Amino acid sequence: MDNFHEVMPQIDEALHFIMTYASEIKEWKELKKELMKCLHPRLRKSFSTRDPVTKKQNFNEFEKIVFQRWKDMTIKP
Repeated sequence: MDNFHEVMPQIDEALHFIMTYASEIKEWKELKKELMKCLHPRLRKSFSTRDPVTKKQNFNEFEKIVFQRWKDMTIKP
C-alpha cells in the first residue's frame, strides 16, 4: 500500500461508477471482479491474488479498506 493516497481517488471513482449499475453487490468477490474491469492495470497490482496451491482468495489490508468503503457507500439508511 505504498501509494494508497494516490490510488484511492481512482478507486472511489470506480466504486461510484459500479454503484450506478450494481449497487446490490454484497460480496467482495463480486465487487473485485467489477473493479478489475474498471481499473487500469497499474492500479490492479494493489489487489491480492489467489494462493497458488489452495486457490483461496486472501484479503490484504488494501482490499479490506476498499470493501469497507463500498459497504459504507451502499448502506441504506
